[in-house]
Amino acid sequence: MQKLFTEFPSTTASDWKDQLVKDLKGEPFENLVWENENGFSIQPFYTQEDLKQNYEPAFTHADWEICVHKANLNSKEINAELLKDLDRGASSISVNCKDIDLEIALKDIQLKYIQSTFVVDESSASALKTYLETHYNLNEINCSLIPASLETQAEFTNWQKVISLFEKYKNIKTVSANVLSFHDQNCLAYYEVAIVLSVFNEYLQSDKKPESDFVVKAGVNSDYFIQIAKLRAIRRLWNVLKAEYNLKNDLHLIIETSLNNKSVSDKYNNLLRTTVEAMAAVAGGCNELIVNEFDVLFTENQKLSSRMAINQQLILKDESYLNKMADISCGSYYIESVTDAIATKALEAFKRFEKEGGYLKCIEKNIFSSEIKLQAEKRNELFKNGKQLAIGVNKFKNEKEKLAVSKQQLEDLKHLPINNVVLNFELDNFFN
Repeated sequence: MQKLFTEFPSTTASDWKDQLVKDLKGEPFENLVWENENGFSIQPFYTQEDLKQNYEPAFTHADWEICVHKANLNSKEINAELLKDLDRGASSISVNCKDIDLEIALKDIQLKYIQSTFVVDESSASALKTYLETHYNLNEINCSLIPASLETQAEFTNWQKVISLFEKYKNIKTVSANVLSFHDQNCLAYYEVAIVLSVFNEYLQSDKKPESDFVVKAGVNSDYFIQIAKLRAIRRLWNVLKAEYNLKNDLHLIIETSLNNKSVSDKYNNLLRTTVEAMAAVAGGCNELIVNEFDVLFTENQKLSSRMAINQQLILKDESYLNKMADISCGSYYIESVTDAIATKALEAFKRFEKEGGYLKCIEKNIFSSEIKLQAEKRNELFKNGKQLAIGVNKFKNEKEKLAVSKQQLEDLKHLPINNVVLNFELDNFFN
């Protein structure tokens, strides 16, 4: 085998470029360089010469939890759906505790055997603790608590009280950065990473440093390699923050497939989109993954779509074996280079946020909302001009398709708290 390798001459990046220029027959090499929307260039090829160092894996776990989240249901309906999904193969649940009866919603669900996430405020967190103490030994529960909102100093102060409620339980994670809403407003990948850092840095200004893992709730879209690099960049920069504050806490990523790119027309293409997104989440190191139903914008067959959302992950585990190897991208010349680029841009943005006073001050000054709005507007323009594509919508549209949805129902979708460039296009064109 050693002789086999010595028989072939080594090839440098310069050799590859020379061959490309020759094959282009007069076309400029620069035409193959892609200016990514995150503000850095992506080259047509990468070699070992592009790597800045020998990289360690960004994470060491291989498997992930199949998580299900139920919204807009009453307590009894939540319970029925969660039990059904756990029986189908889900291994983790996510519940918004607002206005629900936990005794009903969690009836017959054995929390000590599964991972769970609860979206709470100060009041519902107290009710949750009472419920857990009544039914379990809290040292046996592995769960994450995510604030329903963390956009004012008062909400942040109240969340510190929630952290204090559970601080002696290392397995109950309370320090959370929920950037899913920013993601669904169509912010750029590096910007999402920067906000995660900013949220955590806000927590770390206080004297109390919880021993539990820190939690990130984020989204992934169909920009496959960029999203893998984004999640890896979060972990890489988390290690920088850990070193700065001398922390030992690990990071727990709860990832959800995006709502900002799903279509109403040709909706089965959404199955392909969520599958790509799920693969990116796994390759990026998620600990829990929520795959939204393919007809999430306008549900026609809840039974089919909710079952498919679980089956997609089962296939990735049991047929694609993505749960057998940790950080499959580690050492990839391309992905390591893009991870570096996103991390660098995110760190620059984070430092700018800190100069403005940190996460809460940026919220107060509307910095995040105004800048994300500009980012989303650029994406809308690219989509309108055909420079970004969605199959079945602005490319290869099925002209014979008749949507089982009225104009009013489509108009109602405008009120969703998302900025979906695909949906915006559909709303502008379907009834014109």
